[in-house]
Amino acid sequence: MQTTNYFLLDDQERDVIVHGESGLRVHVFGLEADNYAPAPGELHIFGDDHGEWLAFETEGWSSESMQIITGAVIWYAHCLDYSEMNIQTNDPRPVFKLRKL
Repeated sequence: MQTTNYFLLDDQERDVIVHGESGLRVHVFGLEADNYAPAPGELHIFGDDHGEWLAFETEGWSSESMQIITGAVIWYAHCLDYSEMNIQTNDPRPVFKLRKL
């Protein structure tokens, strides 16, 4: 994987990973700090950054290769100097269900 395929934007709210060739953007959300709700129709990948979970969400995904998206997440993990980041497709946040009384 060549790191020149991706670059990082800072949009004041969060990091945005951009794939240079396709222009696909992947937004990075902190699950503890941001009020994150997955957008319908977008791809979502989650990664553990030293104990803090991150959500990676595409912007305007239109069936680009999953390799581009996973490559963006792996590239970002290397930028954080955390190449052993745990990456998964399931939201790691617990689901709380209310019980009827």
